[in-house]
Amino acid sequence: MLRRVAAYGDNDSPNMLVRGDNLDVLSHLGDATFRCIYLDPPFNSGRIFREYRDAWDPEVWKAMMAPRLRALHARLREDGAIFAEIDDTQLGELLVLMDGIFGRDNRIAIVTVVRSASTGHKAINRGPVNVTDYLLVYARERRLFRPVPMVRPREGRDPAYNLYLANPDDAPSAWTFSPLKGVVAKALGHANATAAARAMGPEAFEREVSRFSLANARRVVRFAQPRYEAVSLAARALIDQSRAAPEQIFWLDRGARHKPMILRGGNRLLFLADKVRTGDAGERYVAEPLTNVWDDIPFQGIAREGDVVFSRNKKPERLLERVLTLCTQPGDWVLDPFLGSGTTAAVAHKMGRHYVGIEQSDTLDRLCIPRLARVVEGSDTTGISRACSFRGGGGFGVYA
Repeated sequence: MLRRVAAYGDNDSPNMLVRGDNLDVLSHLGDATFRCIYLDPPFNSGRIFREYRDAWDPEVWKAMMAPRLRALHARLREDGAIFAEIDDTQLGELLVLMDGIFGRDNRIAIVTVVRSASTGHKAINRGPVNVTDYLLVYARERRLFRPVPMVRPREGRDPAYNLYLANPDDAPSAWTFSPLKGVVAKALGHANATAAARAMGPEAFEREVSRFSLANARRVVRFAQPRYEAVSLAARALIDQSRAAPEQIFWLDRGARHKPMILRGGNRLLFLADKVRTGDAGERYVAEPLTNVWDDIPFQGIAREGDVVFSRNKKPERLLERVLTLCTQPGDWVLDPFLGSGTTAAVAHKMGRHYVGIEQSDTLDRLCIPRLARVVEGSDTTGISRACSFRGGGGFGVYA
């Protein structure tokens, strides 16, 4: 039976920081289940830090992890997902364990998280420089898992969008296409793209092409070969017609929920405008779907995030923000059984999620509780506070 020993902020808050061994605590959470479980277990690096011991016999490490993963499986909601972060030391063993417990068919992704660059002492190491962690992502029931679609800004323009549609408001049968760079060059007063690149320099001309593309996104297009086996029978029939009459434009209306399929020469017409988003400051950028390589979340500069110093394996709040955005909504419950410096709880609090964080070391008292107390009182302005417009409020209880 868990007993509340302290409370911060709102006395009625259901949020919990729990002091104890996570396997034991998990058996005392009643019938609680969680939409998202994130765990950052020992990586087994062979080192011993002030905060925790990270040197295990590999078999002992597996024996420690297996019952905890089984207990976490029982705590995961049917429509929930679990994210386990690890480096390559125990990656294979963790993958085998999670395939066996959560089911290989429920494996959603293995996400590569780029946490550092090959600079400093790393640059002189022999062989490939290790700069990544991995997130093993599993659903409890894959058929019920509904991740939130996410996009990220693309660096530079997408060169595949290399055509300019001069007359998008005319009937499709009258549409005319020209090479994009040639159109931009003439708009800048040059005879052609080669002349523009020579006069301006290739990089300057490319920047102008990018700016022009964003400003005229509904006219910037590309043709792409559709996956014939993956489309409907009606779409296949239209593709066949389009191939037989390559100069004509064919149009398949697919209802209010989907954009029409537009074809020419058997290839689908895609518009850059469908990939352009507007940021909070009004800036326009090309967005692409989130992939399984996350190289855009900086790990540098997080030493004082949350006003806590955690010597190794501290995670950026932006990483947890992405995880929670991907699979939760405000009010959902989040569990972190290896709470460490308290990042998951801090991010969940700022994002309006409920949480249970479990930590058995004195880190709970030295780092987690003070960190979450600062979040509640609004004095923590680091991490995602500004992005979430979070200024304090809520509360949590401490349990043992």
